[in-house]
Amino acid sequence: MSEARQLQKMTESAGLFLEPGETIRAAAWGPSSELAFLMGVGNGRIAAVTERHLYIFDSPLWGRMSRPRAVVAKYAIGSVRIQLSGWVLRVGDERMIVHLHHRSRARRIAGLAADMSRPDSTPPAARRAG
Repeated sequence: MSEARQLQKMTESAGLFLEPGETIRAAAWGPSSELAFLMGVGNGRIAAVTERHLYIFDSPLWGRMSRPRAVVAKYAIGSVRIQLSGWVLRVGDERMIVHLHHRSRARRIAGLAADMSRPDSTPPAARRAG
């Protein structure tokens, strides 16, 4: 399934939690902690950015991980500190482990959440000199 289709399905699944007219532009998911990752217990997390907000959703750790169950945190774009270090994504006081194959998505989330003035923002480390 293409990333665009995944984002469309996630927007549909998260429709109860999003404000009217919002669509998810980038998302990454993974366990809520290292312990959840190692032991296979606990909850999953989804970091998702829309045109106006950055959301952290609670999700199942196994199965349909891309289906949000509840909003854990919601921030206006540019109002919260975001840090991606190794496989840990920190958004304000929230912390989640990012699957290795979602690291580029997490970088895109950080870029979009920091600066939505450009349609396809990316953080400086991910930009190519040109």
